Amino acid sequence: MSSGALEGIRVIELGQRVSAPYCAKLFADYGADVVKVEPPSGDVARRWGPFPGDVPHLEKSGLYHFLNTNKRGVTLELTRPDERDLLRRLVAEADVLIENHAPTQMREWGLDYRALSDSNPGLVMISITPFGQTGPYCEWKGYDLNAFHLSGTGSRYCGYPDEAPLEHGTFAADFFGAVTAAAWGLAALFGRKRVGSGQQLDVSCAEAIAATFVGGQNIGGYAQDGVYGRRTGVGMPLGAPATIVPCKDGHVWMLALEPGQWNGLARVMGNPDWMQLEMFQDMYVRAQNSDAIYPLIEEWTRKHGKQEIMDRCQEEGCPVTAVFDVAEAAMQPHLTERGYRVELEHAELGRFQSLGAPFKLPECPGGPERAAPLLGQHDAEVRANLGTGKARPTADIRPARGSSGDGRSSLPLDGIRVANFGWVWAGPVVGQTLGFLGAEVYKIESRTRVDLTRGLPPFAEGIRDPNRSLSNHACWAGNGSVTLDLKHEEARHLARQLIAESDVVIENFGPGVMSGFGLGYDDLRAVKPDIVMLSMPAAGLYGPLENIRTYGLSLTSTTGLDSLTGYLGGPPVPVENAFADPYNGIMGAFAVLTALQHRDQKGSGQHVDYSQQEAVMQMVGPAFMDYEFNGRVATTLGNRHPLGAGAPHGVFRCAGEDRWISIAVVEDEEWHGLVRAMGRPDWATAPELDLSTGRTLHVDGIHEKLAAWTRDFDDRELAVRLQQEGVAATPVLDVADLLEDPHYRARETFIPVRHPLGFDETIYGGYVKMSRTPARVNPGPAMGRDNDYVFKELLGLPEERYRSLVLQKIIY
Repeated sequence: MSSGALEGIRVIELGQRVSAPYCAKLFADYGADVVKVEPPSGDVARRWGPFPGDVPHLEKSGLYHFLNTNKRGVTLELTRPDERDLLRRLVAEADVLIENHAPTQMREWGLDYRALSDSNPGLVMISITPFGQTGPYCEWKGYDLNAFHLSGTGSRYCGYPDEAPLEHGTFAADFFGAVTAAAWGLAALFGRKRVGSGQQLDVSCAEAIAATFVGGQNIGGYAQDGVYGRRTGVGMPLGAPATIVPCKDGHVWMLALEPGQWNGLARVMGNPDWMQLEMFQDMYVRAQNSDAIYPLIEEWTRKHGKQEIMDRCQEEGCPVTAVFDVAEAAMQPHLTERGYRVELEHAELGRFQSLGAPFKLPECPGGPERAAPLLGQHDAEVRANLGTGKARPTADIRPARGSSGDGRSSLPLDGIRVANFGWVWAGPVVGQTLGFLGAEVYKIESRTRVDLTRGLPPFAEGIRDPNRSLSNHACWAGNGSVTLDLKHEEARHLARQLIAESDVVIENFGPGVMSGFGLGYDDLRAVKPDIVMLSMPAAGLYGPLENIRTYGLSLTSTTGLDSLTGYLGGPPVPVENAFADPYNGIMGAFAVLTALQHRDQKGSGQHVDYSQQEAVMQMVGPAFMDYEFNGRVATTLGNRHPLGAGAPHGVFRCAGEDRWISIAVVEDEEWHGLVRAMGRPDWATAPELDLSTGRTLHVDGIHEKLAAWTRDFDDRELAVRLQQEGVAATPVLDVADLLEDPHYRARETFIPVRHPLGFDETIYGGYVKMSRTPARVNPGPAMGRDNDYVFKELLGLPEERYRSLVLQKIIY
């Protein structure tokens, strides 16, 4: 393999299915040496498919191949003490261990963090589970479906009000947890010397989404006012148009919120009289009249194709996008030009295509170069070299200068300074992630164009003010704030001065916007040669779609993800908030840390080309592999297993208003537990249902019978009953549940804070639990909170000059 940004990092992956393998893939695809440890029977993903011609084969699973590129593979039978000793020796020479086993299993094997860190104090151990290492549910059995619906996402944002809450038609919770683990884990490794040791990271897939996606824009309002929203099945309810509508050959994400966007849509539609009404210049008024507006828009869209509608709307400044299916998304000329599809060769599969890197580093681009390993392919090689690698003794790990010596006063990113030009949600979450981990982050904003999220209700104590938006304070926690009106050259000069004192610059504008301010990468490199700049346009810095306009809501339509989200066989159902934004924000932090790791090793900065489209499209990888192998284009799945590897697998109604339970049965013994819990009804003991292959064939009938059984039970009581029988089941939480749920309360997912402006509010806390350095969490800042420190102390402006710039509204 070519030299990568993470070259020299040694990773052991002890993971199966999706979460740990994808986390380890991110390390491997950017240059780390990852050794995947499997049981002799292989990773479960090898049996999930999709398979060429639908013929099962341990070496030909598309899911396995997508998740395990660039790794070496060994087999160990961990039920044997001598094989566990071999694993301990491997871990003693590693920097990172990534695993997703149940906490009790790791303890029974003697492979918990306390045991492993005795021989390797610098070890960063990343533990990814559905529910975490602590709390009432930590020992619950769970799969991706259970974690997703425990986060509140489906209840709040996806599905029709009178039908089951939905998940995206992929392993959304596992991917989200994996990205979270990679970002926080790489930070722990990057800052290991600052901290003085390694540590364990406790990553709950459910908690990561519950905090950053659902909690960010809901918990503050519910904690203050006792009011929360539920899914509508329509789209974004506060503005219109903001929904998916049918067209001549499929669907489009119809999004036109700002007046200029609405007027652009009107021009495309031929300026009908009803669109000229003055009141419709307000997106909130349009939302109040959506029952009338949407049929009129649909009447027009049904006469035109999705690509035509997208092209014409984009030309008029309106961010409408086509809802591409998986094949259309993957085969876009834009992605072809950017080299997003890569060709690999494998001993059993021959040549095939997979998806490339989620972001590009110009000096070391990253991405798959080597196909996933055969089962046990590197057994002899790894065993022969065991003991020849450098162990990680305590002497190699020293606290940074200025720490107390015990490491506890330092966070992994202490000493890293970030200038964050990020806008709305994704960019600020990059800054938040780095800030939680110790970086000094300054959000650059201006009162001349106040960020949209500062205007989102509800507001603290009901007082409408850009400094009092409760969701802004949650989603921007970890960022500081300085105010500069970049229309003025002197403001741009001050921005360059700040960047000269920084390590990282973040921006998520369209290509060319920063250069237009004189703040492009070449401009910044002139004042700080080793600067790391993260640019996050919707579709990357070059290619036919480089200037595409989207919001996080509609970005997913260009990736194929929206085409998988909906009730079985039905039309796509819009997710009513931007799942892509916190996902891209956390992945963006991983990109920054990858570039910083390269800078520390090689001495050079980089301009990271981060296409939000390509990063999100990684979640479509399993469906893309089915298209690659079989030419099959996936469609809406409801809550079924994305690869048909589990039955029953869904969300079922319980007693009470909008109460539901998620149940996922993958293994045969789980089915037997479910049958016991149901009292062994005759239909469930039929021989054809005893094995998973039979249950998959009869999944419709199973779901019908199961739905009739669950509807009279309390959701929580039934979940406990099923868990006692070894069945993966969780209540489907809503927003109110998140704040009161005993598991989230025990893990302090949501925390009360006192804002410096003098009011109390609730935000999310450190949603990854770090054993040595808990996250540093402060609510989002008032505008210009850090102006005095940055401009007078850090940049050295005299008081008189500073006051003059404030009066001139340059610092504003």
